[in-house]
Amino acid sequence: MNISKKSGKIFWGIFFLLAAVYVIVSQLGILPKVSVFTVIFTVFCIWLLVNGIRNISFWQILFSIAIVCILYAEPLGITALTPWPVLGAAALGSIGLSMIFPKKKKRIWKHANINVGGSSTGEYNGERVECENSFGESIKYINSENFCYANLDNSFGSLTVYFDNAMIPSGKATVNVDNSFGEVSLYVPKIWKVQVRMDHSFGSVEEKGRCEGSSDISLDIIGDTDFGTVNVYYI
Repeated sequence: MNISKKSGKIFWGIFFLLAAVYVIVSQLGILPKVSVFTVIFTVFCIWLLVNGIRNISFWQILFSIAIVCILYAEPLGITALTPWPVLGAAALGSIGLSMIFPKKKKRIWKHANINVGGSSTGEYNGERVECENSFGESIKYINSENFCYANLDNSFGSLTVYFDNAMIPSGKATVNVDNSFGEVSLYVPKIWKVQVRMDHSFGSVEEKGRCEGSSDISLDIIGDTDFGTVNVYYI
């Protein structure tokens, strides 16, 4: 099962568990005054932490911890370390750990690209493509003569992918999108038959323009977006 499909359930599970604890404990007067906003944001951070551990994303792990430290700086007595020192430490730690323990490229993909905290542009002409973007901006052009599948993973960044020069001899292709706290823009030919079947939690999936679907080529866009936006542009 795709890990991204579990993200929404994990988030809501944590949310309701902490909400239940908060309702009971807040009436006992044993917790410092914590606003509902802080509780909700804490749930976001825990979800990010769990998701980061599952995907071995040091950026998500350290920044979620840093944000929790900022939220509870006064009760923890670490106000001198927030906000910029702890955020700076999280950024430097994420860069260092990402360099020491880089993600291994999956062998099933013929063309893969990983962008962390920067800007990149690239072209791909393989049957299968994987692209990961975190805390950065990335633009990709799919110029394949036999495109079949793409896996796009974006978190805290902007990822734009153009499919207008892609050819699909088999007549069918699939694009899987996993988007968290970011924006993904897909540009596809309007003559293709496009089906968008994405899940979203506190996010949106929008189609821009009109899909004519006059050709025999079909494209399935699947996956999910959490606290982010996925835009499909028909060109």
